[in-house]
Amino acid sequence: MALFFDKKTQSFDDISFTLIELLVVISIIGLLASVVLTNVNSARGKARDARRLADLKQIQNALSLYVTNFRSYPVYDGYLTGDDAVSVALKNSDSLPQMPRDSLNSGNYRYSYTSADGLTYILKYYLETNSVPGKAAGLNQVSP
Repeated sequence: MALFFDKKTQSFDDISFTLIELLVVISIIGLLASVVLTNVNSARGKARDARRLADLKQIQNALSLYVTNFRSYPVYDGYLTGDDAVSVALKNSDSLPQMPRDSLNSGNYRYSYTSADGLTYILKYYLETNSVPGKAAGLNQVSP
């Protein structure tokens, strides 16, 4: 491809690209963009899973403080919304200033608490990826 600039006509000769060349370049850019977006979405899921585990650790620590003061866990069965009985009990006891909520907070991606007798509890949560060692994507649970 020679670059000859004609000063009289102010145009380049033989510098244009063919339609095939342009389509090849556009398809390569599209392919690279899709690969990058896939990796970014995967990284976001892993980050949300890490946040979920940190939230659950915070809730477990607050429940440990609560049981130390009141000798039993709050009795409740349902989602932790911030206005539920467990959230209010932990806030009122100064064990937890604000109940953490799942970053998606919709569908299955919410934290669930179950304690029928106050002697033990089960916290249920969903993970998006298999990035956490020992935990599978989907429903998981922790208890004291």
